[in-house]
Amino acid sequence: MKGIDTLKFLFSLVVVWIHTGIGNLWGLTPWAVPFFFLASGFFLFGKLFKAPDSQKKTDVVASWWKKTLRLYLLWSLIFLPFAIIGFANDHLGVLKSIAVYLRNLFLVGENYLSWPLWYLLGLLWAGFLIWIAGKLRLPFWSLCVLAVFLFFLPRLLHLEENEVYLRLFKTTRNGLFVGFPFMVLGGLIRRIFPETNFWESGSWQQKTAFSFRYLSTHIYLTHMLWAGLLILIWGFERSLLFWGITCSISIVSGLLIRPCGGLVKFLYGSTYQT
Repeated sequence: MKGIDTLKFLFSLVVVWIHTGIGNLWGLTPWAVPFFFLASGFFLFGKLFKAPDSQKKTDVVASWWKKTLRLYLLWSLIFLPFAIIGFANDHLGVLKSIAVYLRNLFLVGENYLSWPLWYLLGLLWAGFLIWIAGKLRLPFWSLCVLAVFLFFLPRLLHLEENEVYLRLFKTTRNGLFVGFPFMVLGGLIRRIFPETNFWESGSWQQKTAFSFRYLSTHIYLTHMLWAGLLILIWGFERSLLFWGITCSISIVSGLLIRPCGGLVKFLYGSTYQT
């Protein structure tokens, strides 16, 4: 869809604002990561709606899920030094640190200074539900009903106040209650507008859109690397200057490695061009 990649790029800058800026950016901050889920659902369901049969649909989701899992494990490894620093600063001890890290890896999606990774884990949980629905051959409308139910379930059960739940999951901002509903919303948009108007293949508009899609992925996944270094080395605190420096480093570093096709594919897969 024309414009979706530009929006992803702009919302990636809003995500940087969340982690480095001050306050709510004109009401946009709560919707930044949900938009990434929506965009992921828009592209994934676009493939599913074109699949000729149920088996092909489950194959599409399984392939997408495996690629996402590889990215999540890779970027968790990249951010691992920050997690070690965080546990050392908290003086948790080796065994407790390992237990907390594994809990966060599988159920939360983030550790010290690795906050963006919850989106990738959210994709995995949401994608698992979509895969199950495909195996059961559930119609798309049933996913919409489930999405609405899961979106409101934390509010109905007051999960943000439930100590037992929070001890395991820390927050309701995860793949079940945010990722899945917004991915299905992206699918619903694709279902309503099946003949979406894309840029002509090979045109400069399409190449620009792919560049924005790539930069949004790069900025989202790397900005806390730069921000983390600024925090640990120079003691930066949240400010407009911090946001500007982090955005600049993220954009420039993304442009510098863009010609390195093998490195880009290794770090981000090929999903940003689907």
